[in-house]
Parts: sequence; structure tokens; C-alpha cells
Amino acid sequence: MLSIRRPGARALSPDIAICGAGIGGLVLACRLADQGYRPVVFERREEAEVCREGAFLTLAPNGMNGLKAIGCYDSVRGGGVETTGIDICNARGARLGYADQADHESAFGAPSITISRGGLTEILLKRARSAGADLRFGTGLATVTPDTGRARLTLSRGEVFEADIVVGADGLRSTIRAQVFPDYPAPHFTGLIGTGGITQTTVASTNGTMRMTFGEKAFFGYLVDDRQQAFWFTSYAADTPENGDAFDGKAFADRIRQMHASDPAPNRAILAAVTSIERPYPVFDMPELPAWSRGCVVLLGDAAHAVGPHAGQGASMAIEDALVLAAALEREADVPTAFQHYEELRRPRVSEVVKLTARNSSQKRAQGKWRLFMRDLLLRIFIPFGIRSGRRLFAYRPDNMPLAFQAGGVLSSRREQETGAP
Repeated sequence: MLSIRRPGARALSPDIAICGAGIGGLVLACRLADQGYRPVVFERREEAEVCREGAFLTLAPNGMNGLKAIGCYDSVRGGGVETTGIDICNARGARLGYADQADHESAFGAPSITISRGGLTEILLKRARSAGADLRFGTGLATVTPDTGRARLTLSRGEVFEADIVVGADGLRSTIRAQVFPDYPAPHFTGLIGTGGITQTTVASTNGTMRMTFGEKAFFGYLVDDRQQAFWFTSYAADTPENGDAFDGKAFADRIRQMHASDPAPNRAILAAVTSIERPYPVFDMPELPAWSRGCVVLLGDAAHAVGPHAGQGASMAIEDALVLAAALEREADVPTAFQHYEELRRPRVSEVVKLTARNSSQKRAQGKWRLFMRDLLLRIFIPFGIRSGRRLFAYRPDNMPLAFQAGGVLSSRREQETGAP
């Protein structure tokens, strides 16, 4: 059983490898570095590519509160757009429901913020470096040999790295998961594909409101900031996932415009300014995995539980995972116990988000006049329920892990055992 050596003396700190420089991996690196460890982050892509990935995301209050724990809250809030409401309409522009989010800061301690994914990544990279994390880009994982003691990682450039703890934060197609858990099921395509971007538009500012349309052929959402930048996204039904490699961006933009040709005017105006779309993003679900750890290897974020975009919680779940795992490693006497309690705390929470995501995504597949009519009718009933479910998720405070551990019945930390201090 591997003990977690206290980080008071750096030479005695365990070697921690984090595979993946996505949101979860970088938040974990920041938190562990603040706790006195010196995590090493391995990322197969170059840094510039990581900062270009994706378009934008919205961090709910629970995700924003999580960023307080690593000192990134103010930078992210200042670099994004406060999202004060979600207006949900049908294909004719008639309102089906409205989620008022103007009270998020007073009710939950933080607002919802829409920010470019690259902007968020740059903030996290800067913070991780300043905290002392070792970031190694262009260094992918070739093989990993787990053990109850130290793991051996063979890297893409031929180097070998040994670690007491290996964290698989390498996303939906996790190399760590495939090698350490070869018996686990593969991700499952949901039948939906998404894409989006940030585009200069003639459409007026929405004053913090995200406007969403259940269209006849596809779902569309957008928010326009005070500089008339449109943060837009779409999702549409498909029989098979589309390959984003060597994609014809101009032809793809034309196809997306055709899907929304009967949408309300603002949707069409935003898409008229889109000359090319980089790639599609097929949406996958992850079947529930039997366990998230084996030996000294543990999974985090999408590698453990892919959360679709339909509840706006994917990034926030990764942030929460990172903070809970860091707290478990800090508080528990050995790695297996830390991993066990991390999973015990996260599974019920993630399960709630997955269920909400599945309910939301099912409404985006309806096609045909009768199905569209029934969908509009049912949405008027189910949208208020979804809003209430979302607000329950927002109340979680990942920046206060001691309370979460007490609530979850996790053992007291060694520091408390040794000193009696809380």
C-alpha cells in the first residue's frame, strides 16, 4: 500500500504524473502545486494547439466557485461574459421557457460565465506555471505499466518516467483508460453532433442572455456580447459520427446554414457571417465504469465519465473532479484510500449530471411536423423541471472541500490526526 509522503520536503514528495493538459488536468496541477507537490503534466499536443482547441464554453456557478480554489476566478470572470439568462424558443421564435440566471452570484456565490476555451486554457496554464507545475507539451504517452507501487510511463519521444501516482486526464479517448482498463467499454455515440464558434456579427448584444432555438432540423444557441461577438453553437442528429480530420470547413458552414434556413432571423444572420467551421464534434456518452482507479492510476474528467454538452456542466465537472482528488490526496494516509474516497464523493454527483444531460439531449432529435409539435408541447412542461434540476447542481461548492469530505463521511486528514487542527 503506497503512502502519500507529506510535501513539506519536496524531495519526499511523491512523483505525480498528469496525462492531459485539458481543463481538469491543469486545475489539478494548480491545486497539487499549491499543496506543495510538483506535478508533471504530459500533453501530446503542442501548447499552441491546446490553446486553439474548441470555441467557447459556459462555466456554471459551481465551476466558477471551483476556480476560486486555485486563484483563477477573477481572471476568468474578467475575460468572459456574464450569462444572466437562457431564453428557449421553438422553430418559429415563440418562447418555450426562460431560465433567469441574474441571481446566480447572490444565490450561489458566483455568476455563470461564457468564455473562449482558449482564453480559459491560457489562464490555467499561466497559473499552473506560476504555482510550479512542470508542463511538458509535445510529449504523449506511448505505454503505461501500472502497479500498486510505482507506474512506468514510456513517452512518445522515448523517455521513461516513473510515478507514484498517474492521473488519466486525457479525455474521452483516454490512452490511460485503454491501457490500464482494457476490459472497459468504449464511449458510445449519442446520435448528436455539435459545433460552434465565435463570430463578429451585426446582431445586437443580447445583454447576457443566451438564446436557444429548437429548430426544425437542428438546435441553435447564441450569446452576443457588447462588442457584437456572437458565441454560437449548434447540434444536429446524425446516424454516425463524422470524422473531423481534413474537414472542408467552407462546405461544412454551408451545410450548417442550410440546417438553420428556417430559423428566426438572428440565427440566420449570425451564420451568414460564418465563412468556415473548423470541425464537427460528435457527442459521446461513457457507459458507467466499474471503477475509476487501479493500483496507482486514477481517471479524471471525461476519461472517467464523459458528460455531454447538454447541461452545460462538462468543464465544471472536470474542475470539481480535480479539486476533490487533490483534497483526497492531501487528506488521506495512502493512495488507495484517497482514490476510493474521491470516487465515492464524485459518483453520485456525476450520475445526477449525466441523467440531466440525457434528458436534455433527447429533445434535440425530433424531426417531422408531428414530432416537432409534440416536442414543443412537452418542452413547456419539462423545461421548468430542467431549470430546477440545474439550480440544484449550481449550489455545490467545490472550493470548500473540507465540508464536502465531512458530508461524505471521509476520514479525517493526517494533519488533523497529528495536530488536532481543523
